[in-house]
Amino acid sequence: MWLATPRPTSVSVRAGSTALVGRDVEVSAIVKILLRRPAAVLIEGEPGMGRSRLLEELAGRREFASGRVLSGACQPMREPFPFGPLLEALRSVGDRPLGPLSPVAGVLRPLLPELAESLPPRPEPLADPCAERHRQFRAVRELLIACGPALVLIDDLQWADEDTRDLMRFLTAAMPAELAVVAAYRTGSPSAHGSAGIPFRTRANVQTARVTLGPLDVEAVGKLAEELLDLPRVSAPFTAKLHESTAGIPFVVEETLRALRDAAGRLPIGEVLSDRLLESLEVPISLREAITERLDALPEPAVRLACAAAVLAVPSEPAVIGELACLDGDALRSALLSTLDGGVLGELGGDRYGFRHPLARKAVYDTISGPERTLLHSRAIQVLAGQPVPPLTLLANHSRAAGRTEQWRHYAEAAADEAIAHGDTSRAIDLLQSVLAEASLGEDDIARLATKLSQVALRGFRPDVIETLERILEDLTDLRPSVRGTIRLSLGMLLVRTIGRLGRGRVEVEKAITELVDEPELAARGINLLAQPIDGLTPLSWHEVWMNRAREVFDRIEDPELRLALLGDRVSTQAHIGDGSAWTEFTELPDQGSGVAERVQLARLWCNLADAQSWAGHLARAEKLVTEGIRRATDAGALYAAGLAQGTRVRLDWVRGDWSGLAETTEQLRDTYPDLGPIVMECSLVLGGLAAVRGEFAAAQRHLTAASVHAPEHGPIPVVLSAAGVLIRVLLATDDVDGACAAADNAVTAARRKGVWVWAAALVPAAAEAYTRAGRWSEADAVVEEFARGIDGKDSPVSRVALLAGQAILLDARGKHPAAATVFDEAAAGYESLPMPYQAICARERAALCRLNAGRLTAGRLTAGQPTAGDRKAIEELTAAAEAYERLGATRDAGRCRHQLREHGAWAPSQRGRRGYGQELSPRELEVARMLSDGRTNREIADGLFLSPRTVEQHVAKVLRKLGARSRTDVARRMTTYAPATADR
Repeated sequence: MWLATPRPTSVSVRAGSTALVGRDVEVSAIVKILLRRPAAVLIEGEPGMGRSRLLEELAGRREFASGRVLSGACQPMREPFPFGPLLEALRSVGDRPLGPLSPVAGVLRPLLPELAESLPPRPEPLADPCAERHRQFRAVRELLIACGPALVLIDDLQWADEDTRDLMRFLTAAMPAELAVVAAYRTGSPSAHGSAGIPFRTRANVQTARVTLGPLDVEAVGKLAEELLDLPRVSAPFTAKLHESTAGIPFVVEETLRALRDAAGRLPIGEVLSDRLLESLEVPISLREAITERLDALPEPAVRLACAAAVLAVPSEPAVIGELACLDGDALRSALLSTLDGGVLGELGGDRYGFRHPLARKAVYDTISGPERTLLHSRAIQVLAGQPVPPLTLLANHSRAAGRTEQWRHYAEAAADEAIAHGDTSRAIDLLQSVLAEASLGEDDIARLATKLSQVALRGFRPDVIETLERILEDLTDLRPSVRGTIRLSLGMLLVRTIGRLGRGRVEVEKAITELVDEPELAARGINLLAQPIDGLTPLSWHEVWMNRAREVFDRIEDPELRLALLGDRVSTQAHIGDGSAWTEFTELPDQGSGVAERVQLARLWCNLADAQSWAGHLARAEKLVTEGIRRATDAGALYAAGLAQGTRVRLDWVRGDWSGLAETTEQLRDTYPDLGPIVMECSLVLGGLAAVRGEFAAAQRHLTAASVHAPEHGPIPVVLSAAGVLIRVLLATDDVDGACAAADNAVTAARRKGVWVWAAALVPAAAEAYTRAGRWSEADAVVEEFARGIDGKDSPVSRVALLAGQAILLDARGKHPAAATVFDEAAAGYESLPMPYQAICARERAALCRLNAGRLTAGRLTAGQPTAGDRKAIEELTAAAEAYERLGATRDAGRCRHQLREHGAWAPSQRGRRGYGQELSPRELEVARMLSDGRTNREIADGLFLSPRTVEQHVAKVLRKLGARSRTDVARRMTTYAPATADR
């Protein structure tokens, strides 16, 4: 007997319907059909697909507001009321005047007493029941004709009684001209009254459609999560896991999200939805009831089979499930068909059967008594252990569930070894962590398992591993030095990757090196890490000491994987600091590894070298390296390297001007790795840069702070210095010259202390601008000259171009405008060749302004006026810069260019004339609407677009009117669904 296990007391509250998500295509198609009367639409779908919610959406559509919308639903009753759903729909038709009715309509008086005042007197009943029934059918049709334009919505047609189905057939066979009927029908389960059939046989003049609702896609699941969890955004991994866990079934998605929301006080929401988190959730009551109802309708052998499948927990072959349920032959086939027909199990491909989603499995699993569970898990061990390739992870899970602790430890460690060999890093970490959490392990077992965990953990990034390793080092004081050093080395390497723990991580690595005197190859890994100079303010000279030690130990190392690791890190480090020989050495390295470990090291090399080449300005190389590096790292299970490469990818997109959708992609990446410092900081740099060009200066400063711009000792110095360059320009844009100089002082000090000037390409031109604006000429000259010396002979194309930009800024500030324009042109050409389009446009803009200023001075006119003929080229260049900024998405810069053209008396309206946009937003109104959506004030919009406050007020009024928004805050909601009639104007 299957008994329910006790569950904790819980309260489940539903707050009404949610917004209909992911059904825009279906709704649009149905509405189009229903507007062409007469029309009949059948909506079908498995349980939970949202048929009822779709009917509710149709009922509220404004397209049908002028006519009657009549709704009814069939009920799963043993003896349903004749014509129940149609009478339920018709009882409200008296809320407005009806058309003329003949005496036959009076037969409906006993069935619709609510309409007594609107219906004719009841005629005498006919002696023939069939004739009387026909008269009732005619009366219903006549009443619907009298309703005029009407939409009838009937839900759960699978439960319709015979009378209702006959009436539906009668109506659809000869539909009134102004009638539209929509019926929803559940597939995948038999009707309580036999097969419901489909009573839709229409004539040729009737518009018909049959709509089958399938699962939601990943994007729709994410939107539903944002609404139900009341979050502005959920991460991509959360959405993907939620979609996988719910099979995209809307009802299951909603119930899972409600369970998460109800547990918000004790569970992390909006991050990574793990299997462990799902297992900790109580199955929502409504979902539990739905599953239990289906289970109760099954015969006893089918229930046994469903429970066996719930214990197995993964899709399995029928023979395996049957063996666990003690079923075979015809009994197994019959039971399997019953579970499929009853919607309990599903065929999931490859002759495997199981549950559509984990909560359905858990609902069935919870019906199994404790002793029966133990018995089934023990039997599952016997069944699975006898397979040709025993599934070790499943055997570990069943052993633990059966209470067989020693057996569980054996299988868990074996499964972890298997996962490590196959590059399945996350699974290996999970298994080793679970065993190490047991209090009864001996010290030798802990040492062995912790060593494995510490080594595999370096392939990925899991903050919880740091806590485990720290606990082991603290609790086990008698570990052999080599074991302690191995664990400590991995701990230090993980700490180095963690926000704010760089210094402590390096200390732990140095300690580990002293403990690993008898393990020179492991010590070499620590030495190699300390040779990496990219993070923190430790001078390059300190790292060079460790670089030399790494070279010394390299020749004594025999392990091919370690040799490849040291060689790869040396190549990427040399590339980072501008050594051109690194690329030649890379091209001579092997392209493939002989095992997983070597493939991991090659993946690390490609990813790290992509980062180095991107900072140097070899963007085409970096693009190829990062694409291939991510593929290699993913295939080899090098999750940490893959994550870093994704950070490089978004920064590459930023500098190359590929900004479409970049902010959303970058935010998702940052949210995926919230504790991984390098990725968070690189993403924050990109988000800060994108916010800056949109004029969102407060947001830009917030992101740049997260990029460690104010704490360079904790961040990757190329990121820090680049973030400082953006911050200085933001502060200058708001005329905060003192703040800009303070930011420049901090960043220049960091660059000098680090001693790697090729990383300062984004900083130096901005710092020179700030210093010249403040009249600090000596500092401006010094930073450009020091930068020139620091990059001399280095392989860094972007640094050479940045030097030109810095020199041009100095010339411009000293009033040498013709010379400055020439050097700005050279810088622009250099940026274009990389390509870095935003920087190139900035240089073109500055060159044009230099020419305009030179023309004014030459003419002896220092005030605004009409441009001379000699200024026309500059005006054309400045106009081209404005247009280029707009194409890129740098709206504030485009506004600045047009403002400068007006200041120079050179602004002229487009010769194409102004077009009318009607109710569609113009490009300028669209910019204003987006800024309103971000919560910007009129003053902030005016500053961002270089418009007057009065002009902004007019644009805001037009945006509110055209969008039909009730307030400024309502604009954000309406902009999520706004789409211009023509994409490209």
